[in-house]
Amino acid sequence: MNSTFDTVAHVQDMRPRSATPFSVGLLGITAGLLTLWLLRNSTALDGAARSTAASLAIIATIAVYELFVARVYLRPSAGLAGSAVRPLSTARVGLRLAALASVYAGIGLLYWLLPEYHGAFYNPFWSLINTLAPYVIVAAPFYFMWMDRHQREVDDAYLLWARLLFRGERPANWRPVREMLAGWMVKAFFLPLMIVYLSTNADHLTASLNSALDAPFSLATFRFMYDLSFAMDLMFGTVGYLCTLRILDSHVRSAEPTTLGWLVALVCYQPFWSLISNQYIHYEGSMFWDNWLTSFPVIRVIWGTAIVALLLCYALSTISFGLRFSNLTNRGIITSGPYRFTKHPAYIAKNLSYWMVAVPFIEPLGWRPAVTHCAALLAVNLLYFLRAKTEERHLMNDPDYRAYAEWIARNGLFARIARAFQ
Repeated sequence: MNSTFDTVAHVQDMRPRSATPFSVGLLGITAGLLTLWLLRNSTALDGAARSTAASLAIIATIAVYELFVARVYLRPSAGLAGSAVRPLSTARVGLRLAALASVYAGIGLLYWLLPEYHGAFYNPFWSLINTLAPYVIVAAPFYFMWMDRHQREVDDAYLLWARLLFRGERPANWRPVREMLAGWMVKAFFLPLMIVYLSTNADHLTASLNSALDAPFSLATFRFMYDLSFAMDLMFGTVGYLCTLRILDSHVRSAEPTTLGWLVALVCYQPFWSLISNQYIHYEGSMFWDNWLTSFPVIRVIWGTAIVALLLCYALSTISFGLRFSNLTNRGIITSGPYRFTKHPAYIAKNLSYWMVAVPFIEPLGWRPAVTHCAALLAVNLLYFLRAKTEERHLMNDPDYRAYAEWIARNGLFARIARAFQ
């Protein structure tokens, strides 16, 4: 009797399944970093081209697992059938293609209207678009033809949107259309930034690697690990915004429903962040951790190692998503990697690293600037706290997340620490 009870209790307390195994993300980042390594000395490829190749290597590696091993397209969340459930309709395919074209046209119009996207800053993004556009144009009709026959729901968001635009038919349920358009707006905002940051980081990573090889076990090694952590994060950020496909079960299930959720997320990125950080919450002073600890080499090594550990935790949190990383949307609940310890490992690691890198409490100009910088960084921490809370509120609509949140409440790192002090 006790054995049966223990077995049932063990099953009930098992960690909920992750939408992507952590090991698959590690396999993907291995492929991406190997690609960057092989292309590091290529004079024919700039940072944008190298980072694009690395991202495509990640996509190919993980997609092979998702399609042929996990067969994620058969999951109920994908809404697809393994065999065709209806005959092909070229009319439906044509309407979906027209809907997709209208979305691209709308996003292109926004890019054209907003001066932010006219500068050289976004050149790596335009380069990627020019590279991928012909492949998307060729692949889209075949993708929609396959989807038309295998998708269980006939009237998907693209079909509803096309009927509204071209026939004036108002959908009975607006939610699929809202979620589809919101998902595209998220991609339109974040994908250019990820591409630009990754392109720049690819060049920095090559330079910092060479410096680290020339002077091992020095500050150059820290800079390389710093650049490497953000390279891994940015590669999977780019991959996530590129791969919103139902066949990979990485489509948008839902988008953040509140204005507050959107605001606290968007202000953490350009162009909003430069304005806000420079004018209102500038927390960096005249002293950084490496200068502060120059006279204490042992502590300096320990401090730098702790920063690298936090940044690696931050990067591994993004890697845990596989093809599903995205701000402001739910594309599958992740419970593996650092997420087996806490619901917000990336935010915790990133905010702790801010304090350890900027050391705002150390200020040669006196205690007043130090207090001001600490208050500013606390404001940044508050932003991320609000991001975490709005994300939780959004994701609690998903029963998978509710099960995960309950499991973390019993078995997470902070729950274990609390029990240790009882």
